[in-house]
Amino acid sequence: MVKFNRTVFVRSLIVLAMLLSVSLVANAQYLSTSERIQRVIAQNEPDWILLHKWVNTNVHFQQTKYEWQLDKKDIRDQKQIGLWMVELQSSEEAAKEFYNMSPPATGQTIPQLPIGDKCYFSKPTGILIKKGNFVIRLGMNDMSDERGSIVDLNVLIRFAKEIASVIPSHPMTARNRTDEKKEEAALHLKRGDAKLKAEHFEEAIEEFKKAIELDPESADAHHALGLAYLKTGEKVKALEALREATRLRPDWPEAHYDLGRAYYDLGDYKGAAGSFEEAIRLRPDFFDALIELGASYQHSGLHTKAAEILRRAVLLNPGDIDAKIALGKALLLSAQPREAMEVLKDVVRLSPANAFAYSTLGESYRSLGKFQEALNALNQALRISPEDPVALNYLGMLFESLDRKEDAVAAYKHAIAVKPEYAEAHYNLGLLFFTLGDRNQTQREYEILRSLNSDLAEVLLRKLGGPNH
Repeated sequence: MVKFNRTVFVRSLIVLAMLLSVSLVANAQYLSTSERIQRVIAQNEPDWILLHKWVNTNVHFQQTKYEWQLDKKDIRDQKQIGLWMVELQSSEEAAKEFYNMSPPATGQTIPQLPIGDKCYFSKPTGILIKKGNFVIRLGMNDMSDERGSIVDLNVLIRFAKEIASVIPSHPMTARNRTDEKKEEAALHLKRGDAKLKAEHFEEAIEEFKKAIELDPESADAHHALGLAYLKTGEKVKALEALREATRLRPDWPEAHYDLGRAYYDLGDYKGAAGSFEEAIRLRPDFFDALIELGASYQHSGLHTKAAEILRRAVLLNPGDIDAKIALGKALLLSAQPREAMEVLKDVVRLSPANAFAYSTLGESYRSLGKFQEALNALNQALRISPEDPVALNYLGMLFESLDRKEDAVAAYKHAIAVKPEYAEAHYNLGLLFFTLGDRNQTQREYEILRSLNSDLAEVLLRKLGGPNH
């Protein structure tokens, strides 16, 4: 049986208390005066709730207003305390403001309290304090007219002492004030990151906005705000925030990458490619940026460039199946079906349940005139995923190559039924209807395609022979 050692236990408690104390002091160093006031009242006056806080900042001073209310259910017991505080540029300016706000001289002595550098009390004014370069007025909100009661003077004095205890005695220098704002911004940024991880996106956005308000030059805050906007689908706002992040820190590859994602989501593939290129220039082994750049090139019709970039990605990470499939597709679209076939045969060997890989392999075989191998690969894709629109679209193309046009129409229609917005299937079906002489169906597919992908619709129109057809 282990013997309880009281001395060791007490010493352990003392050490723990000291560590906690150091931690609290360290955390307090990163709080602004405004947050210190909120914290000291929250800690010492748990029955009082902060209802409102207003901050007004300009080049000459910062003005802050607070309003606390006693947490009581009965309206007759509710009481309120209001605080007005101004931070001026010097102690001398604070002294002038203090005396300008002091009660007018009436020949009677103004009651003074031992709080701060100077403290007056009068019934109409409340408690007026000057400390360092701060002037504070603490007042009792009268709620006694059939609703509540006036705050006890002792409570008001207690508030005044607690607030004065966290106000610095000496004016903050411009440098210290800037550092204080940056430290407060860092706290909001940290809170925002936590909210973002918890998927509380709107709350994260508010925290990041506060961080930017306090530290407009923070690339981290603008970047984080952009990521939060991407999560909420606010693509234009995400783009603006991420642009600012890259302006503030142009050598940050991750920020350029995320800016590229914002461009990509907006359908601006040229802008996306530019951002991904810059990310790769700054970090040549940036795998994700290489993959996204390849996709951007493909959307822009630059299939040969896409294949070159995706080869680099595969060399960096040979075991990544998605990178190999993307390379196979790029090789296929850049008229390199044999190279595509070799890459995709390796993919289906490594990932035999990958329907998309079999679909693309089937199209590679078709492009090489290996129709039976193509049919085998596409049938395997449809065994894995019977409603795969890509496999159905490629099957339609294979049936056309085999001069099985009615089967091709059925395959394209099946692909569109599964995925109505599938532009490539509408394009193929429209072109096939034109070949079959069905102009009404051709026109219908063209109109649908124009609403889905205007560039592809223009390609179809040129193949049909122009607007007169």
